[in-house]
Amino acid sequence: MRLDLGIPVWLLCGVLGAWIATTKGRSGCFWFLLCAVLGPFGLIFAAIISKQRDD
Repeated sequence: MRLDLGIPVWLLCGVLGAWIATTKGRSGCFWFLLCAVLGPFGLIFAAIISKQRDD
């Protein structure tokens, strides 16, 4: 994979994953790192997690 194309895609996945997670009440920093490492797979995982409960 070309780095000039791959790195921005993975960073975009990290930003989108962090945004999705924060809308669900999760830690944005953790999810940014997770999605940046896992790429599209992390983004899918962030999309299917449930909202955090406020017990």
